[in-house]
Amino acid sequence: MSLDLVNWILISNNIVPEVTKDNYYINYWMPNVGYNRLTEQYVMIYWSSRYGFKNSQVALAVSSTPFGPFVNVQPLEMQGGKIISDTTNLFVDDDNTAYVRYNTRDEPLRHVVEKLSSDWMTTTGQFSVIFEKEDFPWYDGGGMFKRKGTYYTMLSFDCCFCQWGSDARIFSSTKILGNWTYLGQLNYCADGSAPPKHVTDMTINPCSIDDPFGTNFTVPAQQFNVATLPISSEETLHLYYGERFRSSNDGLKAHDFQAWIPIKFIDACLQPMQFLDNFTLNIDMEFKK
Repeated sequence: MSLDLVNWILISNNIVPEVTKDNYYINYWMPNVGYNRLTEQYVMIYWSSRYGFKNSQVALAVSSTPFGPFVNVQPLEMQGGKIISDTTNLFVDDDNTAYVRYNTRDEPLRHVVEKLSSDWMTTTGQFSVIFEKEDFPWYDGGGMFKRKGTYYTMLSFDCCFCQWGSDARIFSSTKILGNWTYLGQLNYCADGSAPPKHVTDMTINPCSIDDPFGTNFTVPAQQFNVATLPISSEETLHLYYGERFRSSNDGLKAHDFQAWIPIKFIDACLQPMQFLDNFTLNIDMEFKK
């Protein structure tokens, strides 16, 4: 837990105790937590290899506190695809309506946003396809966020634990279940060039086709999500975060660093991301949303 994103207190090293029963053969990643004002519950969705790559279910858990313990409940049965691939995200709109963004393994490969019931325990079956394509590379999902009435979502190449990172393709819509439009690239190669639209497989560095240890992306991370952080009555920060695979000093994946990068706008125009060693936020400590 942190009040300033600098000083942190460890509350628990495992807020979903049940996963310790099978984590030696089941993988878990990308937990997302939202607070349902209607039910007064904290709800977590997360990716589980119990379902991912196998069916259309998404793991679901609930808790009375943000610190857990979270207890697994019946998984969500998504309707926009037959097989969930490898990324899931929870997005909560201003009116407390929740949506899940996920990518599919069944073709055409799709990124889908799907509306949940008012208690967030089931799907309504209403969904919209953000993007679809027929061939590799499939795109992993990043985060969804909303700014001044416009919804945004970020997608990227699947880099599968690569050290060069991945791109950040941004899509937008004025209606979350409406039509989505591709806006452009936010994470260019470090030499300023645009990454190609297509590579043959995930072992190829898009910024240096012939040398996996050549030029990396400007932000050498694979995006996981976007945090929406109200920091004052006047300002909301949208913070990209991604995994910097192979960045740990001891080689352990659990010790890899993350990249936290503020998403910047000039008026309504998104700006390309820059890799920052540090940045300063002016947080109103008296502000309460």
